[in-house]
Amino acid sequence: MISVLPDRWESTNLAFRRLSENEIEEVLFYVDSQSINLWDGNEYNAKRIEHWIQDGDLPPGGNKQNYRLFTVRRMNDNELIGILSVYHGYPKIDSAYLVFLHISKEQQGLGFGQEAQSQLCTELKKQGYTKIRVNVAVKNWPAIRFWTKAGFNGISGIYGDTVHSESTFANLELIKLF
Repeated sequence: MISVLPDRWESTNLAFRRLSENEIEEVLFYVDSQSINLWDGNEYNAKRIEHWIQDGDLPPGGNKQNYRLFTVRRMNDNELIGILSVYHGYPKIDSAYLVFLHISKEQQGLGFGQEAQSQLCTELKKQGYTKIRVNVAVKNWPAIRFWTKAGFNGISGIYGDTVHSESTFANLELIKLF
């Protein structure tokens, strides 16, 4: 059986909680209010998040039991400032896949994103994982800088369109070893 993150964990300033039924409306409102960029050709809206809640955002052959969706809240006032989702055991049993991390535009640049990814890595190491992967849109230079600064400096794959244009998209799969 695959080890998964606990339903509740914390960092210095942030509380991570597995999404509960009573938070769904708040999270859907959050997503709709953020106008999350379309760096990779996907639309991140309430409908997509509802799919993640019901079915998970799973890799090929994935199992929903290995998927977790968390709220990210400031500890001092419990304000929802982000969401995080992770898949455990992909592509190998000792790997975790960070499916999605978003910190609200108002809270970006304050260190919460780095704190979130750092604590996630700490928690995954406690569970016995040896690496984590994240998929980053090639057009999303701020995210590439963010993840490489965080130590995701291996490239484990390049996926998507092979020709660059406004209507084509490609992603880098970055990896961090623990």
